[in-house]
Amino acid sequence: MFKRECFSEVELGDDTISQLVSLTQQVIIIVERELQLAGFWESIPARKRLETELQVTLLSPEFSAVPDRFAKRSTLITKIMEIAEKNNDRILYAE
Repeated sequence: MFKRECFSEVELGDDTISQLVSLTQQVIIIVERELQLAGFWESIPARKRLETELQVTLLSPEFSAVPDRFAKRSTLITKIMEIAEKNNDRILYAE
């Protein structure tokens, strides 16, 4: 999703791919941790906290090779939240 949203069809170099993999891993860790809270999807404060953590991660200097991440942050966070909600059980109970 990050590649499609931020790079379209552009061929990526190894450093950029590495950054996208790292970003994906960090996002998954954050989402997994937050989804473990009882009643996460019913809690507006919990969802807002997750959105804030995702924004901080997306905008961190570590991911500076991701173009337009500032401009696209709202779209990216919305898509992450949609994917997380759709895959809630898979994320929580995957072995």
